[in-house]
Amino acid sequence: MGQRMKNLSSDNIIRDYGFISPDILHLLEKEHGVILPELYVDFILKHNGARIMSRIFDYDDPNYKDGRNANALTFMKVEEIQDQIDIVKSGEEPDWPIKYRFEDGLIPFGENGGGDMICFDYRHDKTTNNPPIVIWNHDMGFDHRVVFVANNFEEFINMLHEPED
Repeated sequence: MGQRMKNLSSDNIIRDYGFISPDILHLLEKEHGVILPELYVDFILKHNGARIMSRIFDYDDPNYKDGRNANALTFMKVEEIQDQIDIVKSGEEPDWPIKYRFEDGLIPFGENGGGDMICFDYRHDKTTNNPPIVIWNHDMGFDHRVVFVANNFEEFINMLHEPED
């Protein structure tokens, strides 16, 4: 069994909120004029808001001295994605102009537990159904707020591993 199948298998799930209607995903796609990756859709329809054992991902991050960072993933409940987008665009951080908070074209699908969101990046191409994956750092300056993680969702899933004890 490949890494992708292992990371998205039922054996890797700690908890989830079960099945959701495809209509909820279609509404999100329509609202933002995007097509979500098929692999994500297939998984999240059965395991909405999943927390998985293989949840750690390592990536290059210019915000850290050694350039590497390890982070964790918990899938967001689809019903809460639009609420999260609205919150980070709403102006709750008075020191930042709204345009610097959350860019159009970022669709969060996961969070790391520290306030950062893992997102599909449709900023440069809303016609793709296989966008890059980025992490949106809530406490970084604008120049380093969005950091590239993977070329697409499948590559991202293949990066996931269990925490090292």
